[in-house]
Amino acid sequence: MSGTEALDRTANPVPSVVAPPRNDVVIVHDWIGHVGGAEMCLREFAAFFPNAPILTLFSEAGAAVSLGIDPTRIRESYLARIPRAMSLRRYLIPFFADAIQTLDVGDARVVLASSHAVAKSIPHRSYQRVLAYVYSPMRYAHDLLHEYLRGVPAPMRPYVRSVLRRLAAWDIATATGVHTFVAISRGIAERIWTTYRRRAEVVHPPVAVQNIPLSNNGGGGDYYVLLSRLVRYKRFDLAVRAAARARRRLVVIGDGPDRQRLQAIAQEERATDIIEFVGRLPHAQKFEVLGGARALLFPGEEDFGIVGVEALATGTPVIAYGRGGMLDILGGDYDPLLSGPPRLERGGVLFASQTVDDLIAAMQVLESSSQPSAQDRRVLAEQFDSPVFRKRILEIIDSVAG
Repeated sequence: MSGTEALDRTANPVPSVVAPPRNDVVIVHDWIGHVGGAEMCLREFAAFFPNAPILTLFSEAGAAVSLGIDPTRIRESYLARIPRAMSLRRYLIPFFADAIQTLDVGDARVVLASSHAVAKSIPHRSYQRVLAYVYSPMRYAHDLLHEYLRGVPAPMRPYVRSVLRRLAAWDIATATGVHTFVAISRGIAERIWTTYRRRAEVVHPPVAVQNIPLSNNGGGGDYYVLLSRLVRYKRFDLAVRAAARARRRLVVIGDGPDRQRLQAIAQEERATDIIEFVGRLPHAQKFEVLGGARALLFPGEEDFGIVGVEALATGTPVIAYGRGGMLDILGGDYDPLLSGPPRLERGGVLFASQTVDDLIAAMQVLESSSQPSAQDRRVLAEQFDSPVFRKRILEIIDSVAG
């Protein structure tokens, strides 16, 4: 789930509860750090159930306040006593399973686990019901174990491998304690089935579409946009090279550790005259630039991809790699094994291979095809609006609680 583009969303008012608040819920969240996609969901959950305690392994100083959450609601594990626990969390993984078992859910009837690691596995009593809202199973302990190990010094790999394999076995075993799984996208629902052999409902994360202005020029601009934290796995290098070789203007919004490399690619491609790095922008200016673009480029794979919904809300189409959450967002038939030439969808264009040539071909498809109106794309975005999320989650909570 693309999260750091949510950094300025805390300016939005805390959502109102759309049903009478329950007093029989406890919330569990793996850890509370920077304001990303998972934290925005936590913010909604905390507003749904204003009396619910929030259990977590550890939290970053000030993170709760930035989410509009009263810090006195938060109860942390013993890992929170470690200085700089948030920045050291990669090294604390061996202790996650033990630490989550030291947190007490009390006598709440419903345990709402907001989980991408161990929150779903918190111990509970037989009469309590666990609803796990899952951003993804722990990929570093399951299907991405070997990729994770590549970043570990060779002498440490046998130990880390054994730790992660034990964690994976424990994770699968404790999945039997979850009453209801809810996934953030169809791709995550498939991953839940593959990992735990459990079916999951799909409730997409909330996007405050009502707070995003619809542009009169959505999709009609003469430039493309990248918008996110600049990190290598998002594959923005493909977009920079594609824009350079197709001689298309590109505006890059955001900052991060990959910025210097991306700027070097633009220089290497002799495209500094058409590729502009503008850094982070204020909330209103970000949507102004996004709404004036020809399209948002999304060359990476995300579990959801909130920025894609934001683009559609402004009326701007999306050109995206055809994997992950974008298959849900762009409004076409769900095809997790998309292949062949770029495919035109209601919300933009999907391309099948992460190559510069495929991305250029997708740009050409968009430019040569008749497009839905900006208002039509806005309608597509509205299915992800925050009230839709609130309604579905509260319905599931009521069903689980009985």
